[in-house]
Amino acid sequence: MLFFSLSPVLLWFLTGIATLFLELVTPGFIGFFFGIGAWCTALAVYLYPFSLANQLLIFLVTSLSTLLLLRSTLKKIFLGRSREIDAMENGIPANATGEVVEDIVPPKSGTVKYAGSFWQATAEVTLTRGTVVRITGKTNLTVQVEPITTKGDI
Repeated sequence: MLFFSLSPVLLWFLTGIATLFLELVTPGFIGFFFGIGAWCTALAVYLYPFSLANQLLIFLVTSLSTLLLLRSTLKKIFLGRSREIDAMENGIPANATGEVVEDIVPPKSGTVKYAGSFWQATAEVTLTRGTVVRITGKTNLTVQVEPITTKGDI
């Protein structure tokens, strides 16, 4: 019976903490707004002693209002925006160079090291390990390369 002897302000505040905790363990980004609603109700009850029916009404109105008004904005902030284009679409600059670390024997692909990462690579000619190459294109996670023939090309 200790639960019923607690003040309504404390009960609403603890309800807010509980719903915010539930938000951490469940997906959806909805529990957050019920936690905010519970805290708004705790503040309202602290300022004026409302009846239980009015407390529930305050809780529902504030929870649903914040949910409808702020969910899409806060979801973008907290969860991030998804990109619809390839993250590496423009990631390799023109005339980028790399080094062959696994022989490329057409039509089989090999491996090229570029900017500290290893990429699957294809070429029109056979390229051996240690050859410096220019990256001429990219398809998904495979780069197309060609050998650099003169020192002036580097």
